[in-house]
Amino acid sequence: MRLYKMELYKLCHRKLFIIGALCAVGILVLFFCIKVSDEMAYVEGITYKGYQAVQVNRRITEEFKGVLTDEKVEKIVEKYGFPQVVEERHYGFSDTNFLNYFVMEYFSDGYFYGWDDYKVASRVYPIEDTELGAAKKLTGRELILEYNNGWFVFLDVLVMGLMLGSVLVLFSVSITFSGECRSKMLQLLFTTKEGRKKDIYIKIATAFTVTGMIWAVVVILDLLLCGAVFGFDGLDCVVGATKIMLLWVRDGSPSMLSVGHFTTISLLRGFVGMMLLCAVVLFISACFKSSFYVITVSSVYFAAPYLIMALAVSTGAGSFFMRVLLSIIRILQYMSPLFMIMPSSVIDVYRIWQALCSISAMTCAPCIIAAYRKYKRRQV
Repeated sequence: MRLYKMELYKLCHRKLFIIGALCAVGILVLFFCIKVSDEMAYVEGITYKGYQAVQVNRRITEEFKGVLTDEKVEKIVEKYGFPQVVEERHYGFSDTNFLNYFVMEYFSDGYFYGWDDYKVASRVYPIEDTELGAAKKLTGRELILEYNNGWFVFLDVLVMGLMLGSVLVLFSVSITFSGECRSKMLQLLFTTKEGRKKDIYIKIATAFTVTGMIWAVVVILDLLLCGAVFGFDGLDCVVGATKIMLLWVRDGSPSMLSVGHFTTISLLRGFVGMMLLCAVVLFISACFKSSFYVITVSSVYFAAPYLIMALAVSTGAGSFFMRVLLSIIRILQYMSPLFMIMPSSVIDVYRIWQALCSISAMTCAPCIIAAYRKYKRRQV
């Protein structure tokens, strides 16, 4: 236990780690504030923005909270009308709030694609005649109306937090093995009774502990911020009736997956993605004696899935071989740490997310074993 504490202290008390952690928290809070400032609510001729808008939208939604019915939809339109004011260079209607925007988007003939491409709603459709109604009939699940913008912000901030956390993992875990060569500690460790074996186990355990702590801090901080401002309502809403689906899925097809279920999957995939990143960085750290090379190679690995996919798409998929290759690349892409921490990728691979997540988790084992053997056989 004393050796474990020493290794934990070594990783967490480096100036680079402390400064990086403080910067990451600051950026995360700033990003959250920016997301809050995007909220808008137009009620009784008054336009609210930012934190005030969030509170107003939460308050007006309480009246209609619960199972969504055609009567509630009609009452919302009767009380708040349809959004119709558009300002040049401004995205979205400027006289909207959470309720009338919700009705316009999913249960009316109105739409907004741009400040020069929109249509003011003129009528509402019965729920059963909409895509959400068809999905409701197919699944047998009720449509729940609650204020749910907070969970979209939570997932958006989560992406930013896990990206920053991954960078922190790259810089902190990279010295796990390579740092011993640089500090000339390798000779001393391998001359002790349990130097080779016990020390390697402790180093691996410490690296995963730090990675788990980073993930937990990001999630807890994100949850506290969103809970304090937006509240925790909306977990029973379906993803297809939230900004999660509207902004992240181009075809707009609804999903009856609950926001709570979707968020849980996103958190689990993010955790596995960061653990996989830690395992790979450990292996790379055992292969090089210089931390600079470890960080460089690890960064290339982290960004490679996106870069390779962008290159593959730019070359086109005319031949059968290229189509097969692109399919393989896309599958590998969604198993990489970079895409595992992105909640938006859940919708793309929902049918197979469990298999991909399991494979990514199991990949950690051979990386750890390879790192252990590589470092153990390193010649002094």
